[in-house]
Amino acid sequence: MKKVFSILLITAMVLSLTACGSKNAGGADGDEKVLRLALNADIVSMDAHVTSNDYIVPMNVFDSLLTIEKEEDGSTKIVPSLAESYEISDDGLTYSFKLRDGVVFSDGTPLTADDVKFTFERILTLPESVQTDFVVLIDGAEDLMAGKADSLKGIDVKDDHNFTITLSASFSGFLAQLATPSTCIYSRKIVTEAGGDFGNICEKTIGTGPYIIKEWERGKSLTFEANPKYWGEAPSAKKVVASVMDPSAMNMAFQKGDLDIIDCIFLDPNVVDSTYRNGKYDDSMVKVDRMGTNFFMLNEAVPPLDNPQVRQAIQMAIDRQSILDSIYNGDGKLEDGIYPTGCVIYSNENQGWLKYDPEGAKKLLGDAGFADGFDMEISLDSSAGNQNSNMVQVIQDNLAKVGINASIKSYDRASYLDLRNSGKAPSYLALWLLDYNDPDNIIYTFFGSKDNTVLRSNNYQDEEVIKRIGDARQIVDPDERAAEYAAIEKKLVQEDAVWVPMFSLKHLFIKGDRVESFKPQWAGWSDMYYKDIVLK
Repeated sequence: MKKVFSILLITAMVLSLTACGSKNAGGADGDEKVLRLALNADIVSMDAHVTSNDYIVPMNVFDSLLTIEKEEDGSTKIVPSLAESYEISDDGLTYSFKLRDGVVFSDGTPLTADDVKFTFERILTLPESVQTDFVVLIDGAEDLMAGKADSLKGIDVKDDHNFTITLSASFSGFLAQLATPSTCIYSRKIVTEAGGDFGNICEKTIGTGPYIIKEWERGKSLTFEANPKYWGEAPSAKKVVASVMDPSAMNMAFQKGDLDIIDCIFLDPNVVDSTYRNGKYDDSMVKVDRMGTNFFMLNEAVPPLDNPQVRQAIQMAIDRQSILDSIYNGDGKLEDGIYPTGCVIYSNENQGWLKYDPEGAKKLLGDAGFADGFDMEISLDSSAGNQNSNMVQVIQDNLAKVGINASIKSYDRASYLDLRNSGKAPSYLALWLLDYNDPDNIIYTFFGSKDNTVLRSNNYQDEEVIKRIGDARQIVDPDERAAEYAAIEKKLVQEDAVWVPMFSLKHLFIKGDRVESFKPQWAGWSDMYYKDIVLK
């Protein structure tokens, strides 16, 4: 999952002030083709294989085989990128790809099908890799990771431009996984020659994308320049300077005209309300649906949350619309299931059933034997921000009105993750943003195996449903697949009350006077594709 608000620890590797490039690289800020942006924290690596958080470089310096575009109606479609075409076998197991002609890395090295095979083998064998889930279904992946094979059996390179990928089991979400920065394509030659410098030294971190990373001044800024060898349309901004700033500095810089786009998710909500929602910036406001869902998790291993009637009562006791209106100015919509608005196979039939009903909640508690209420804990990540804290307090008040005494216990980030990942967090509030647009990205991650249910501290017990989630990955027929995912969603949320679905939110950006247009990333991450920003 994309962790927008994470606070990054700067390791010993980062102690050097300047990682690469000259300190003054990037030209004058007054250059009309320089795009000036802000980051809320420095990255720890430019290598997509070793980070699930830092995608700024992978998104702009590298390309994937496919990419995802968002339509005007909020839906998405998969379109060609490095792969100009593909075909899928009738059984859903084999994907045949043809690479674009004439694509080279920014140093002139030609892109070949062997580079694709090398990239996926590296994801599976690199000790620090965090992206194995994206390619583990390729035939032979398990053997390669276990050291039982020297190469990835499931990728067959026909020639420099044609190759096939065969899966060990059919998976309709595979194309969406190939359209993410997690699976961006590297050069075997470049990475092998760079060794440990790849991902750490700019001149050794070379891709096929629209930009070249020119400078990484640790803790301060990243500088990108347009790639003259890029195979696609040249980007509008010839240079991009992304500076690391705290929220108050971001706001001041934008007000002074020193930033071209400000991401309001990084700012104090009170500042956003007073400064940017006063009508002055209405014409400069860019909103996008965040393809993610806020949820309140309930741990079935912690009594009395092991009682489904108790969990259903909690669902009915929380005034979600009031929280959305009071804390987020109504910038979002209630979600009543697992898959957020915009997700493929989103089920409208599973929406609209959950109503705020404190009296109904009290009745359910009485039927469950808890007419006098009970005590429970809500675990809070202290680094999650004021909005999360405010939401938890409202939930606490809502629960108190039906007789549930919910105490809020705050943990530092590391302790919170340890508690949650051990399966022992009694209840918690969180957000999941989709990494790839497929229901599998959320439902399998949370409920697809016993290990996953422990890792997310829900400890769901129904082994038949868990098996159905695994089996649903292999359904090839789109209508059959949609029906099964909708049925599983209904079972999990409406019958078993695995969590309280909350809402999806809008992501707000403000563009400055120098920006003609800006298309945020399809999932609503804060990381941006710079080629989608057009300067005046």
